[in-house]
Amino acid sequence: MKEQLESFTRPNYKRVKRSSETYATTAKYTYEQLKIFLEKHLHCSNNPQEQRLVRDTIEYHLRRYHGYCIKEKFGSHYRQRNIQGEKRFEHMIPIATVRDLLIAGFITPEQACNVPTCTLSKENDIKLRQAGWVSDTPSIYQFWGRYASCFEIEGVFETYDGKDIDTKMTLEDHFEIFLN
Repeated sequence: MKEQLESFTRPNYKRVKRSSETYATTAKYTYEQLKIFLEKHLHCSNNPQEQRLVRDTIEYHLRRYHGYCIKEKFGSHYRQRNIQGEKRFEHMIPIATVRDLLIAGFITPEQACNVPTCTLSKENDIKLRQAGWVSDTPSIYQFWGRYASCFEIEGVFETYDGKDIDTKMTLEDHFEIFLN
């Protein structure tokens, strides 16, 4: 083993520059992986540990997609206006809930990859935590309700490209905007 390790040369992977092509490739790959692991989840019903590992893998792919194709591409779907200080990227529907909705077949891989995200002030993120909404939500469909229960939302948020929003919008409305 010593000789093999001493002769090992680390590969020089080609650096990939972000582009519309890399985002499309990431989306296609993620959708395919999610479908594969959804199928695996169906076939490991008698093994709780294997189910746990598959759920973890599904969540990993969702988080990776959200980081690369949303956070690092345009920030988030929605953002709090005039944030002073530290900002936080936040899933408006907790990611474990998104994962479970996907597994249950209530949403598609494309929808799971494009659930509402938001850039919040650190202060409002702390308010969510103090209210117990880190991994829960009062309504999946009326996703703005999670925020409304903790702080003022009217006139406070906009889309990533600066457009006004209707905080009465539903998850269905969100998908109409961001998946069409």
